[in-house]
Amino acid sequence: MEQGLLQVLLLLALSVCVSSRIFHVVPELMSWWDAQTYCRQYYTDLATFADQTEVDEWVKTVVTVSTTNLEYWNGLYGINFTAPRIWSDQSNSMFRLWNPGQPNEWNVSQICVLSSPDGFWWDRSCTHLHPSVCYSWEKTQIVRVQVKSSQNMNDQVQKGILQKIEQVLKEKGLQYDAKLSWKKQTDGNVFQKIQKHEVHKQTCN
Repeated sequence: MEQGLLQVLLLLALSVCVSSRIFHVVPELMSWWDAQTYCRQYYTDLATFADQTEVDEWVKTVVTVSTTNLEYWNGLYGINFTAPRIWSDQSNSMFRLWNPGQPNEWNVSQICVLSSPDGFWWDRSCTHLHPSVCYSWEKTQIVRVQVKSSQNMNDQVQKGILQKIEQVLKEKGLQYDAKLSWKKQTDGNVFQKIQKHEVHKQTCN
């Protein structure tokens, strides 16, 4: 099997690097300021949203871990009552998803923002106690593999190749908590038969 893997492992080329936010629910009740400190200590920061897709991912995370209809601190806040709201992580995202009628700003202390389980936002006094949602970054690197083999590329062979790739990448500094998996094509197969293939190397920073 080892010899066969060495024959089919022909080329590795780093092709795509994607970073995405991963959301983490913190159930402890805290003020916005304490939640910010907690998220910065254990993750990256309080939840920031760049678009509706990230809100949808946030909703999935909250629904998975919580069965109660709670509101959660996110990272949007105002330095004071008259200042525009900004993100805790200094993101320049202008995306907003206010609940109808919000922000109502009925008193000068409502400069922090909560997300409800459906994803919409409410303004609230920063001193109120609520659970929160933090985020961290997950980096995905898509590696294109070109192989030459007369073997049937069944699940067992694919598993063996993946183990060999993992060994090679870890020797070159891949983090040991990284996970490798095959990406299936639209036809359900991992590999495609090709006559001629050119590989273009790109750098992932």
